Amino acid sequence: MKVHVYSKEGCGICTAAKEKLQRMGYDYEEHNLQYHVEFHEGWEKDGSIEILAAHSQINTMPLIRVGNEFLDYAAAMKTLKSLRKQEGQRVTA
Repeated sequence: MKVHVYSKEGCGICTAAKEKLQRMGYDYEEHNLQYHVEFHEGWEKDGSIEILAAHSQINTMPLIRVGNEFLDYAAAMKTLKSLRKQEGQRVTA
């Protein structure tokens, strides 16, 4: 499962989240959140509307998308651990 991490430079929790995803064996794609919350050409087509809406509701860093669901760090880790257990794989955290 591909995980998307929307983070900002200098965010310690964002770095910790990415390191934890690596230890858990998840591939992730990193995105600069600032890009998606500022007006730019193509914002209607690149998912920025959904990302901005999710960020306005969650409003913590990092914003993590697991499948089609946007989650905060704690909820994302809980969801990913649960998915691993359902798949019968060992969870490394």
